[in-house]
Amino acid sequence: MATKKITGQSKLAQTTESKIDSKERLDLVPSRKKPSLKAYRLYDDDIARLKEITATMNKESHRHISETAAIRALIVLGASVTGERLLKALRETI
Repeated sequence: MATKKITGQSKLAQTTESKIDSKERLDLVPSRKKPSLKAYRLYDDDIARLKEITATMNKESHRHISETAAIRALIVLGASVTGERLLKALRETI
């Protein structure tokens, strides 16, 4: 039986080439901000307060709230508080 050389390209090869050639980017879903890792040293008292705050939030919420989410909420609250109140709270912790 004679073998025949295939000279053309398959449909699959044509579609993969067209995908590689097209650099079109569709922004259908906005990209999320990538979180950056930060490490902080907390005293045992601070960790106990954080756990207490997280437990209080979990009682009020219908879903589980992590300590990271609690810290984010505290940062948002801290942004709306005056600097004088923040310094007063800092003095109380020292």
